Amino acid sequence: EDIVNIKTYVFEDIKKGMEILKDEYGPDAVVVDVKENVRNGSSTWCEISVATEDVSQCDGYRPEEIRKRAEDIWKFSTKLILKRIDALESEIIMERLKSYPLPLRFVYNKMIENDFDKHLAMSIISELYTRIGELANETIKVNFFLKELLAEKIKTGDIIDTEDSIALVGPAGAGKTQTAKKLALICVAFEKPVEIAVFGNVKDQSYNDLKCFSENNGIPFLSIDRADKISTVLNNDGKKRILDISGGVSVQKDIVDRLEHIKCILLLPAGTRDRKIMYYIDQFSGSNDLELVFTKLDEEEMPGHICHNLILTGRPVCCFTVGPDIKDVLMPGKDMFYKIIFEGNKWIRKEEKH
Repeated sequence: EDIVNIKTYVFEDIKKGMEILKDEYGPDAVVVDVKENVRNGSSTWCEISVATEDVSQCDGYRPEEIRKRAEDIWKFSTKLILKRIDALESEIIMERLKSYPLPLRFVYNKMIENDFDKHLAMSIISELYTRIGELANETIKVNFFLKELLAEKIKTGDIIDTEDSIALVGPAGAGKTQTAKKLALICVAFEKPVEIAVFGNVKDQSYNDLKCFSENNGIPFLSIDRADKISTVLNNDGKKRILDISGGVSVQKDIVDRLEHIKCILLLPAGTRDRKIMYYIDQFSGSNDLELVFTKLDEEEMPGHICHNLILTGRPVCCFTVGPDIKDVLMPGKDMFYKIIFEGNKWIRKEEKH
């Protein structure tokens, strides 16, 4: 980047300006920005910025070094262009928002503040306006119909009433073992018989913790250490189990593929962002029953991205965990989604607020 120059020129006409710059700099010039109406509101005057290489700094360099520096210019220029495109897009959205009633504009801004995708946020308030018309001028009505719309767009799963066993998968540190215990207690509270099973190399501390939990709560506990045994143990006895699978993604996928009549639940920490969410969903996409649980919601400042990913992927969410306590589980619903998107994180740990 040390040999990249950004030069800005003013022209009376965009087309004429482009031709002049092409003649001046040739194919190595990269246009990184164009601004119109730069002189007294004139519709023709414009500013054109180009990124160019300072040839004087290339003396003595080998051809491959010059090529590398040229590529650096393109990368730098691309970054500037993308930044400008994002700024232009934001300007367009702000102009569009001016035509919406104030309560809808307020909703949009709150959604963006909580890390909800701006394109989807715009789509939602547009759909909301189309549905309710003049009622969009009333904040109470907007909030009511926003909840209803979120309930339509976000699917929810039920892991309590299902008769199938449940396999918990996801990255290390997602909280699978703690979530297994929490879900088991919920099943017991609803008088649903359940057992906990673990597969893989369980650390002594985790094993003893699970065994102690099992004894204290009267919930049977089973440890399985071989993949070739798991289908025999789990497929044929008709019992409902919550299976905590340790190991990497490939190991987890192999175990899930071996089992019949099992609901695959992908656990992700609430801080997991879009690309990683999609990565893990893709890894288990062969499971038609794949549903999601977001853990550690109490550790995420801006959780709005969770809801836009639930909408975009179409995968049901079963529950959220909001703390280390065994009872810190929240079931999904329109009020919950509204709070996440519109109010931000109401479950953040108090000690996190410094």
